[in-house]
Amino acid sequence: MEHLLQSVDWDGVKVILAVADRQSFRQAAQDLGRSVNTLRGIVDRLEDQFGFPVFNRHVDGAKLTVEGRRVVSAARLVERSMMDLMRVAQSASDTMKGPVRLAVTEGIGTFWIVPQLVEFLAGPGRDIQVTLQCALQAVDVLRLEADISIQTAEPTAFDVVKHKIGCVHMTLFAGRAYAERHGLPTTLAELADHRIIEQEMDQFTGYGLDRIYTPEIAERIVALRTNFASAHYWAIAKGAGIGMLPNYAAAIGGDLVPLDLGLRIPVDLWLAVHPEMVKTARHRAVVEWLDTCFSAETYPWFGDRYMAPEEIEAFLRGSAKLKGYFSGFTPLNPMAEPLPIDKLEQL
Repeated sequence: MEHLLQSVDWDGVKVILAVADRQSFRQAAQDLGRSVNTLRGIVDRLEDQFGFPVFNRHVDGAKLTVEGRRVVSAARLVERSMMDLMRVAQSASDTMKGPVRLAVTEGIGTFWIVPQLVEFLAGPGRDIQVTLQCALQAVDVLRLEADISIQTAEPTAFDVVKHKIGCVHMTLFAGRAYAERHGLPTTLAELADHRIIEQEMDQFTGYGLDRIYTPEIAERIVALRTNFASAHYWAIAKGAGIGMLPNYAAAIGGDLVPLDLGLRIPVDLWLAVHPEMVKTARHRAVVEWLDTCFSAETYPWFGDRYMAPEEIEAFLRGSAKLKGYFSGFTPLNPMAEPLPIDKLEQL
């Protein structure tokens, strides 16, 4: 037994836990950023060491064997012990110096957090090293996948410190180039005759077009799908089709035209932090700063009330501080005048 423990690949044990959580080699491989064949090889070698199969492989996934369940149960105890050790080490220093790992969705991280992060890190007395993880899936802060997370799914773990930090209101936009070539719909029925750009990821599962139309129509009208917010944004801004973006999207700089067809999706944003992490000065400072980043008093479009894109543009024009918030992000004028309705009617 001692020889077996010395030869166990603990990275392989993490792979077993990932496959057990997902019940799928393919999905675990996506989570870990590794190939399916690599994961299968690692598990095969561990099963050879153990002398029994950990998983029953099926066409619909990977299910734990009876022995596999015992392995996973023991591995979770080890994992929790290692996390406790890391928590103690990281919470021992109550200073403003040290690392902070922040996980956030890619769109929010790129377009909203980064411009403000520069100013935050330049604050006096701060020597914080931020690792910004633009995550497609919600991370588990209790398992130390990140110290702090901003996510669209409410954390369900009992111990996690959490609160709703804001709300992103998704609404329809088209690029001006698309509007000039194809015109714009005025009803949801007319939208079915246009090209749709759809974003799909674990934290945002699409527009629900199959519930608005038939599944066949919903599949036909989607011209492009992507799981990255930046690619999604540019596809719409460059005129590839119509898609949903945050209601403040026109301020980012793309030449966008908002469409008010009554299709809106509010997406709550949740801040989650490990209860031990929030005890350190630097983590508390980051949490407090994040709260200001999504303050509905300063940025009313993050409030529970839907704010039309035209309202947001008027608000930004009247704010000297915010008018240049996205300056330099794109070469286009972030406050371009809307396409005249009479011109649209002539298209």
